[in-house]
Amino acid sequence: MPTAKTITIAETIDLLDGPLSSFSEGFQAGLYALWLGSGISRERVVGLDGVLAKLLENLRLRITGADCEHHRAFNRILGFAELSADEMAHIDLNQTVASWPIHAVLIDRLWDKYSKVLGTEVQGQPFDYLLWDVLDFPTTFAAQKADAEHLTIAMLVLEGVVSDLATANWDGLLEAAMVELGRPNETFRVAVTGGDLHGPPGIGTLYKFHGCANRAIENEAVYRPLLVAREAAITHWAQNQRFTQIREQLRALIARSRTLMIGLSGQDTNIQQLFGANGWVWNSVPVPIVFAAQDLSDGQKSILEGAYQGDYEANRDQIRADATLPAFGKPLLLGLLLSTLFGKLVACVGLLTSPVVGVAGKQTLVEGLKALERAAARAGNADRYECARTIARLIGRVSEQFLGGPGSAGHRPYMPLSSQPAHLMQHDPAIGFSGRPEAAAALGLIGQGLAADRWSVAVDDPEQPTSGALRLIAPAAGARVFFAANDENINQLVASGAFDEEDSDVVVICSRKVTPR
Repeated sequence: MPTAKTITIAETIDLLDGPLSSFSEGFQAGLYALWLGSGISRERVVGLDGVLAKLLENLRLRITGADCEHHRAFNRILGFAELSADEMAHIDLNQTVASWPIHAVLIDRLWDKYSKVLGTEVQGQPFDYLLWDVLDFPTTFAAQKADAEHLTIAMLVLEGVVSDLATANWDGLLEAAMVELGRPNETFRVAVTGGDLHGPPGIGTLYKFHGCANRAIENEAVYRPLLVAREAAITHWAQNQRFTQIREQLRALIARSRTLMIGLSGQDTNIQQLFGANGWVWNSVPVPIVFAAQDLSDGQKSILEGAYQGDYEANRDQIRADATLPAFGKPLLLGLLLSTLFGKLVACVGLLTSPVVGVAGKQTLVEGLKALERAAARAGNADRYECARTIARLIGRVSEQFLGGPGSAGHRPYMPLSSQPAHLMQHDPAIGFSGRPEAAAALGLIGQGLAADRWSVAVDDPEQPTSGALRLIAPAAGARVFFAANDENINQLVASGAFDEEDSDVVVICSRKVTPR
């Protein structure tokens, strides 16, 4: 059986369609808020791995002698890793920390003790000296490039299935993801304190309850003191009056929305306390609290015990099993994104009104869409970062073509299939007139051909002006497939240079009647 670390995107979708179908349906209906931790940023320089590695190296460079305060602080941090005598023998302060044979072991052992590490005091320096000065906080967190998790979460927000996010991360990777998708920084309403909620709403609300790097860099006087990193600051967060309104907002969020926790071990006591007595019944469907984990951490178990209180002890084995989703961030989020996108296409198929497409015909189209979903999952598993980027660029490009926008080369903003969850699309009269149901039917037919092995499906570089939605490759021929909402859009595609009417490798599928040429 795959583990949370080895599971593929396709295997994750199998879980979402099978034993976790009620969770998947609830997620696609917008029932879950995301709670995010350092695990989703682990492969970026500002992930916790990078923070710890950079902190140790910068602290090493400040050591001037065996009795200096920086050396004492360095030794206290090493003590948190509980290194053996053999491991200690590999430490050489004359060499970079990255070159030590025990570098990976050291970082791994300090991973869940980061608040103790950052809480280490240097005599005569401010409490946040390690975080702000030694780590060089403004430089470390100024330039940030989103990873697959952040891009995928941003697309889920734009698709309307996630509206509230709470994170213990300081980094600006989620905001950077929105910018990469062609949206301004203001897309998220970022809230560190209650006062941050007084402005205009965004598409999603991002509660950064341990502080925000972007805000601290831009307005050090106000937001630097709000960076919560040290163990003492985490312990006293529950009584800190500056966070009173945010605590109330987070408790209300836990009470009104189910929770999906990704990359967050729940080790911090302030997070555990927030989930106490939240009003959810442990055996509700879909499950109220879900962790993306192979095995629950002690902190996550503590969250469940506080959440379900009197029911927990007698039902703990079932509660823990129900709360464990064995897939880490990248495969889980990409699986949820593909399920959401294809779920919306299925909803569009349900809106077809042609009398020749009955219940059986619609089911056939749905099966074709599932074949395309699985093909996308298999194709994207090898490089999940590129998978997220390709989905974003392809949908931006195809949406623009479908609506008749310019076909020039370059990056296109992400355009959601709908800003509402699938169940609300079915009641939106504009969807029926948009041409999307007919385009979804065409995709279902293409998927049927894929399942029948009539052709394979690929995608071209969406930033090339001549790329279509898909490329079909059959034994004797290949074709670029374009979608257009109406006849005028076809004229605009031709005028933009996407294709020429004499091209022999182009198929154009139009949702409305086409004027004879």
